[in-house]
Amino acid sequence: MQHVISLPSLKSLRVYHAHGASITSISISPYPPPRPSAVPDAVSRVTSQALSEGPQTSRRTVSIASEASTNSPRNPRIQTVPNTTSNAIYIATSSLDGKVCIASLVDVKDNHLRDFARPVQAVALSPDYKNDRTYISGGRAGNLVLTVGGRAGTSTSTTVGTAAATATGWLGSMGLGTNAGKDTILHSGEGTISTIKWSLSGKYVAWINEHGIKIMRSHMHLESADSEIAWKRLGHISRPDGDDWDDMAGVWKARVEWIDEKTLETDEDDKVREASTSSPATSKLKEQATKSNQRIEKLLVGWGGTIWMINVHPGTTGVGRHVGERTVGTAEIIKM
Repeated sequence: MQHVISLPSLKSLRVYHAHGASITSISISPYPPPRPSAVPDAVSRVTSQALSEGPQTSRRTVSIASEASTNSPRNPRIQTVPNTTSNAIYIATSSLDGKVCIASLVDVKDNHLRDFARPVQAVALSPDYKNDRTYISGGRAGNLVLTVGGRAGTSTSTTVGTAAATATGWLGSMGLGTNAGKDTILHSGEGTISTIKWSLSGKYVAWINEHGIKIMRSHMHLESADSEIAWKRLGHISRPDGDDWDDMAGVWKARVEWIDEKTLETDEDDKVREASTSSPATSKLKEQATKSNQRIEKLLVGWGGTIWMINVHPGTTGVGRHVGERTVGTAEIIKM
């Protein structure tokens, strides 16, 4: 069962059942979710009225909420979630049953279920899933799969290496194809994929398989001249050697987090801020450094008994013999 609750009230917003086995990962788009907007006046009035009418009305309200929280595909009652800014999200789950389920929190008709026929260990929605209908998944089959499209309110099967793929291509050539979505294998052959994480900017995707940590450029925020570098790998960091890793690399679930530096404050930042108040030159240098740092994205990986801090640098335009050539980018370990 999938339970969606609001914070900090811990109120149940929706409960639904989309899988027949254990859920292995959850992804939200956009991430981080939009901040809550101001409480509408109508909601405030209803809340005030409920409080003024006493315990009896409050008990009745709780009872209704409890009944709504029991919704499932077998129950015709549909729980309504207010269409507010903070609720405008999509939630994806992957499962050992081989399926990926994606559902809008506010629109119960905007959902999709896709069957990959093998246990799926990880799924990651595009930060702009609402518009590009793109997500990446992977699992025990060892394939990193990019899925684009898929009509809302349907249940479909993967189009990679199956009869469904042949049928889809044949019908499409006759103009009879339906928008069932398209799957593309971006990487394969290195064992179980345990974790996938889109960067906060949407520019990069990191994933972990039994061989190590991989990072690639996504399709987002690319100039038309750079479109060919979409989905190109820019970095690989091998896992540590050792008997434990040989046995457990496909079992250990890695934790990956892209760091939002806007929420972090360091002593060094404080010192520079203090200096900038008395030196225009220092202030200008700080501004230039800030612009440069915004181009670098930082990745924190915890896997087994090891932690990595990784800087991901954007691509550059070549010079000399490589003038005009565009590189995908680079990844470097800054601490391990």
